Amino acid sequence: MNNLKRIFVSIKSQVDQVADEFENHEALAGAAIQDLQAIGSKTRVHLHKVCKMSGHYQKQLDEQQVQARLWSKRAIKARKEDEKKALQCVKRLRQTQQQISMLEQQCEESVTQESKIRDDLNNISEQLQVLQNKKEILAARQNRAIVQESLNHKRGNPVQEVNNIFERWEGAVVSSEFEVPDLNIDTDNFANQFEQEEDELALKKMLDELSEKNKHTENNQTGDDHVRK
Repeated sequence: MNNLKRIFVSIKSQVDQVADEFENHEALAGAAIQDLQAIGSKTRVHLHKVCKMSGHYQKQLDEQQVQARLWSKRAIKARKEDEKKALQCVKRLRQTQQQISMLEQQCEESVTQESKIRDDLNNISEQLQVLQNKKEILAARQNRAIVQESLNHKRGNPVQEVNNIFERWEGAVVSSEFEVPDLNIDTDNFANQFEQEEDELALKKMLDELSEKNKHTENNQTGDDHVRK
């Protein structure tokens, strides 16, 4: 029996794990919240009907109370002239009082039901707020977990994928640059000849300056030698 129980628990855990992997929790939570919102809408409709009913009962009750006061005055007034007529007025008064009693009971029940429905509606509103906040927080946490997992994963990392694209792009550009012939190669031999001659003149000028400087140095040394002698 224990072995069967362990097998059942193992299978159930595997099924729950598979269900968790395939369930879109955010969508399911959103659907559940919509269902609760639908219940709230129906509750508001019922509250409107009960409120309307309470108002109708209260209006009838007010009218019957006016009638009760009226039949009471008529009975007192008629008794002085016609007791039989006064008894008919009392009979009407009794019927009115019975109607008042029934209306008071109905009105009380309606008001009580109205209060309960209001409490239910307030409870639904509070639960909707709590569930909506929880849904948004869990959705944000789940999204962050997915982003972190994606960024920390070597394969399928979107940032790494973009960097790889740039590297391949740069490689293609560099390869294209080497394949394009250099069009700036100077093939003007006539101009090159002048440049070479000008360069040789500059070199010769530098050589003359060096020679002149060396000759001046040697003359100074010879003069110093004569002075010492």
